[in-house]
Amino acid sequence: MSASKHFSLSFYYKNTKNRIITPVDLFSIPYNSSLHCTIDALWDTGASMSAITPEIRDKLKASPVDRKEIAGVHSTEFVDIVFITVALPNNVIKKNIRAAVCSIPSDIGMILGMDIISLGDFALSNSNNETLFSFSFPPFPEKIDFSKR
Repeated sequence: MSASKHFSLSFYYKNTKNRIITPVDLFSIPYNSSLHCTIDALWDTGASMSAITPEIRDKLKASPVDRKEIAGVHSTEFVDIVFITVALPNNVIKKNIRAAVCSIPSDIGMILGMDIISLGDFALSNSNNETLFSFSFPPFPEKIDFSKR
């Protein structure tokens, strides 16, 4: 049996982080290289689906395909749903991602939710006042179990 290729990324931070933000590339559906942007995305395990800002939707010229009620930290609202392509920093490209269009913190353009995070292995380590974030796709057969260490 041949080993599958894993696409992994790691970000090292010189202090302890309470938010993990990485760059991602977003593309329109259908693909159009001129409808592309690189933005900062927040990895959010509390979000069941990914989300983009209305400004990013406009930049990608993404048309709504559905509406959905979503519950955020402060409220519940009906939002547009669009399809986008997401390219993570480890060269994993996921096409036809359903993303909610909603207001999110102004320093980011996207929230990466569990629809993306659950596709791979996600790890966050803190020691010596530093943070290491790592993500790998596809997930490894061996689970990460810190209680075994």
